[in-house]
Order: sequence, then structure tokens, then C-alpha cells
Amino acid sequence: MSICWRNRFFLVLFGTFLIIGSPKMNAQPLETLEKSERIVIVIGATGQEQYEQKFAKWSERWKKIASHKQAELTVIGETVDARRTDWELLSRELKRHTNQTSATWLILIGHGTFDGKTARFNLRGPDLTHNQLSQYCDTIKHPLAVINCFSASGPFLKKLSADNRVVITATKNGHEFYFSHFGDFLSQAYSQPQADVNHDGHISLLEGYLKAARDTNAYYHKKGELATEHALLDDNGDQSGSRSDQFQGLKRVPDIHSVSNGLSDGHRAHQFTLFSTQPIEFISSKQKQERDELEIKILKLKQRKQSFTSLDEYYQKLEPLMIQLSHVYRRINFNKKQTIYDPLVVPANAKKTSH
Repeated sequence: MSICWRNRFFLVLFGTFLIIGSPKMNAQPLETLEKSERIVIVIGATGQEQYEQKFAKWSERWKKIASHKQAELTVIGETVDARRTDWELLSRELKRHTNQTSATWLILIGHGTFDGKTARFNLRGPDLTHNQLSQYCDTIKHPLAVINCFSASGPFLKKLSADNRVVITATKNGHEFYFSHFGDFLSQAYSQPQADVNHDGHISLLEGYLKAARDTNAYYHKKGELATEHALLDDNGDQSGSRSDQFQGLKRVPDIHSVSNGLSDGHRAHQFTLFSTQPIEFISSKQKQERDELEIKILKLKQRKQSFTSLDEYYQKLEPLMIQLSHVYRRINFNKKQTIYDPLVVPANAKKTSH
């Protein structure tokens, strides 16, 4: 790379990090923004009383997550609507859109079945098939996370896999039909600091998935039993999920025989914040969309770095993306109230120190 381009690029990079300050955005005060994220919890048919109690606990934890995130919350399956079935309520909710929604979380808690052709999530009344859910989700154009916390949910992954979408299933296929514990561990991940793999003060959906999948495996190992469920995550639209043991830290280890030039699983899931151990700073849906799209473009460009004829060509492509990202952060910081600290002004009751 020429000295001119190298110096120019690192000046831009340095300026970007000065503006950004940290990987997470600063943002406008909460009162100036509408709730930009939406969390939809669906509690399926419980069957036995023991499952009803378990699912209620999982749901309560997700409610705490929604409250912490100041997200719009909808719960289906807790009450009875004489006018509509749970299937109709879910269909109606997923087809409802607002311009302010930056991301939707759909958490399905319960039991599932698979007859060799069709996978179903068991609801009170008509069940929800993987084909029906795919049709509902296709109407959502903003980022969407579908978290299938039920047995025999594997077939849902291939059907739901799409761009701008994170799909998690508790099982790798429809033949893992025993009760699934994955949803229990995932609902607990938000309260476990060790889930924060990169120690940035935020637990992402990717980090929550990795923690829950490994806790599930440990559960069976402790009991001395073979695991009857193997969770998968897909967020690159290739219809092929990744297991937790295929990640090293937060990076998906490439398959030996893989020839794909696209992004590996994990990047979009890491853009969904499950929980923050630091005070949350809210951003608008437009700001989040701009940030996420630019981050993905930068990652895709880095993936193709070796295909460029020279480093100069690569940095010429990278520089404008980094500048755009810095402008996004600058617009957000511009609206944030600044606090100026005067080193000559100290509290009246400050203790004197001797030199």
C-alpha cells in the first residue's frame, strides 16, 4: 500500500474511533425516542402442569429482558381471547408494522412435533406450521430474530432462513422430539455475566445462544445421558445452521470444505443486544439500521480482502464505508447532552490531601 493511502486511511480510522468511542452507540435520551424494538412472546400449549410452570418462568425472564430494553412487548398464550385463536393473534401481530420498529424478536416457547414432512409448533387450538410462520415472517422487512424454544424445531431453520434474519432452533432436526431444555438456559443467559464473551458490557443474542447451548450440553453430561437436543443458529441466509462447538470465541470456525465467500453465522446475531450490564443508551430505528448495514458491508468487504489486486484498491473501498459509519455516530453524539468537567471546581466537602 502506498504511503499516501496508508496515512490517509489510518487518519480516517483514528477519527472514526474518536467519534465512536466504543462499539455501542451513544444516543438521544429515552424520552425523545419511541420504543424501537418489539418483543413477541408466544407460549404454546403446555400439556402437563409441570410444563405450564416451566414455560411461565421462561416467559417471565423474557419479560424482564423486554423491560430492561424498553421494548414494546406482546405476550400470546397467557390469556384467552374468545374472538381469536392464538394462531390468529400471532398472525395479526406479525403483520402489524410501524416505521419506528428497528428489530422484532419472536420467542416461541412450548412443544413441537414433526411427522416427517411438516414441523409444527403446538398452540392452543390450531398448530403453527413452519410454512405458515415463514409466510408471516416474510412480511417483516426490518431485522428479525426468531427463537424456537421447543422440541422438533430443527425444520423451522431451513424454512425461516433469510437475509436480515436470525433463526435459532433448540434442535438440529425434527427427529429430536423429546422435551427441550435449551429455552430454559437461553432465558437465563441475560442474568449471567459470564455470557459476555468479549467483556464489552453487553450480552448479544449470539453470546446468549452460545452460553445456552453449552449449558444444555452440560446438563445432559451431568446427568450422564446422551443429549437429545442440539441447538442451531443461522443468520447468513444459507439455510445451514451452526452449532455452538463450531465457534471459537465469537467467531465461526470455517468448515474445511467450505467454498462460500459470504459471511459466516454469528454476525447479525451479535447485532441483537440481549442484555446490557451498562446503562442502556437508546437509538432510533433509522440509526440502528444505518449502523447495522454499514457494519455488515465492512465485514463483507474484509471477507474479500484477498481478492483485490492491491491493498490500495482494498483501502479505497474501505475508506468511504468507515467515513459513513463515523458520520452515523457523529449525528447521534451531536444530540447527546455534553457534560463539561472543570478540574478547578471540587466538592465543598472534599478531603484535603498532603503532598
